[in-house]
Amino acid sequence: MKKCTGYALCGFVACLLLFVPTGNAAAAGTGGYVGVFGGYTMPDDLEVSGGSAGSGDLGLDSGYVAGLKGGYILPQMQYIAVELEYFYTSNDFENQAVGASRINSGDITTNNLFLNALLRYPVNWFQPYVGLGIGWSWGETSGSGTGSLSRILNQSSNDFAWQFLLGADFVFHPQWAIDVGYRYVQCSYGFDNGDGDLTNHMITVGLKYRF
Repeated sequence: MKKCTGYALCGFVACLLLFVPTGNAAAAGTGGYVGVFGGYTMPDDLEVSGGSAGSGDLGLDSGYVAGLKGGYILPQMQYIAVELEYFYTSNDFENQAVGASRINSGDITTNNLFLNALLRYPVNWFQPYVGLGIGWSWGETSGSGTGSLSRILNQSSNDFAWQFLLGADFVFHPQWAIDVGYRYVQCSYGFDNGDGDLTNHMITVGLKYRF
C-alpha cells in the first residue's frame, strides 16, 4: 500500500504542476468561505502495540472520506487562510491472518475536527496551497476475529491528530471554486486493549463558496 500511495502522490503533484499559471497576477478573493468535500482514502496498516492486543500490523482496504469546512482569507494577508473543518473516514480491515491472530471482518471509522493554516498563492484561476492542521480524532473499530490482535476490535478512543495538506483551488467564478487536494492524516489512538497508530493518505475533491 505504501508503494502505491507514493505513486499516487507523485502523479497528483505532477498534475498540479501542469496547471501552474504563466500570466500576471489577478485579483484574488478574500473574506469568508464554506465548502464540502469527499474523496478516496489509502491507509497504511494499522500499527497495533502494547496492551492485551499485543503487537502487529493489520492491513486496511481503501475507503472514503466526506467532510465540510469553513474558513477565512485575511484581507491584509491574502496569501494566508485559516479554516475549521470536520470530516469522517471509513476503512475496512482486510480478511487476514497475522501470526496466531486472524481478522475475519471489520472496519475502523473516524470523526475528525481540525484547525488548519494554509499558505496559498492566489493567482489567476489556479490557486495552489500548502498547509498544516491540528485537531482531535474520534476513532472506533468493529469486527470479529480470533487471537490477541483481534482484541483491538470493538474499541473506541479519541486523541490528538495532525495533518499535512497540498492542493489547489480551480476558480471558475468570483465566488465559486473546485478544490482538489491531497492530505496526510496521522493519529495514535489509545484503545483499552492497546495502541493503534493510523496513517491515512487522502485524495479529495470539493466545492468552495466565497462570500
